[in-house]
Amino acid sequence: MTPDDNGMNQEAHVASVLIVDDTIDTLRLLSDLLSAQGYEVRAVTSGQQALQAVARDLPDLILLDISMPELDGYEVCRRLRASERSRNVPVIFITAFTETADKVRAFEAGGVDCVTKPFQIDEVLARVKTHVALRRAQSELADNYTRLRALERLRDDVVQMVIHDLRSPLTALLIELRLVLRGTAGALSDDNRAGLQSALAAAEAIKVMASDVLDLSRLEERRMPIEWAVWDLTRIAGDVCSVLRTTDSERAVDIESPGAVEVTCDGALVRRVIENLVRNGLRYSPADSRVRISIALSDSRVRVSVHDHGAEVPPEARQAIFEKYGTLAARQSTFRSIGLGLAFCKLAIEAHGGTIGVDSGVPAGSTFWFELPA
Repeated sequence: MTPDDNGMNQEAHVASVLIVDDTIDTLRLLSDLLSAQGYEVRAVTSGQQALQAVARDLPDLILLDISMPELDGYEVCRRLRASERSRNVPVIFITAFTETADKVRAFEAGGVDCVTKPFQIDEVLARVKTHVALRRAQSELADNYTRLRALERLRDDVVQMVIHDLRSPLTALLIELRLVLRGTAGALSDDNRAGLQSALAAAEAIKVMASDVLDLSRLEERRMPIEWAVWDLTRIAGDVCSVLRTTDSERAVDIESPGAVEVTCDGALVRRVIENLVRNGLRYSPADSRVRISIALSDSRVRVSVHDHGAEVPPEARQAIFEKYGTLAARQSTFRSIGLGLAFCKLAIEAHGGTIGVDSGVPAGSTFWFELPA
């Protein structure tokens, strides 16, 4: 397919232009000019006819006279912009006015351009061609976005279906591993027992990730109920530490807290957030280091911080790190692979009216934190 001399693809959709002017000579001139360039042209002589023509068949572009009786061009453009159907159709005003204030009023009404009478033919053709091309590009972008959203929904549906089917065998695996560990007390070497504990820890981590995947979409669509109750964050953090200390013998997990810190929240969700942040810290901290959970209370907020000694998160990545399927390159060419865990944390905390973020460098390492209303 080769473009013609006007840059329009001959085999592509023919662009349609609606011309609105109460002067017959102007209508005839513009109609003949644009028809000769391959545009599909319709012409009407009043603002009311223009609105009816747009309602019947949406054009790619509208050339609209300002000075018309009963319904002037400004009002016609305002009505077009107020309609969901026609709000994105570009409107080029036709005017004999040369004052800047008149042109400003045209743009405020929703016009994208102006041509001044008497016409310069090359100028009219250039402006029409430009805005038709922009309109087509916008339509293609909108169509591509719609297709991408549909593909994303399909991907999420498939992932959720697979994860849902994996939960039953995963639960059975966890039960069997725990039974084996209990039943072989003293019968296995230290190395074999450590191997079983590592397998159990890995299976538990997979279970956490599976739950994150299934709940992420529910949080995104605000379909996940929040079970509000009064919870002690220090106790929740202690429970998390008790579990994770047994799964990682090389790194310690400590808590700094002023004592009981009670907030109204969904305890199960907040526990999963803290667990995700601590698991993340354990995963990226070097051996023989410590992960510290700090809980601080102010007049109106409570802040929970999880500090690790892993690679620092650069400032430009501190927002992207909480996006779904995000992965960022960290210091020394290592990678902090995020997946869905931090995206889940962000949505869970925001569902509580809280905020979440990450700081780096003071002290060395990364500090993931969230705040909730006290």
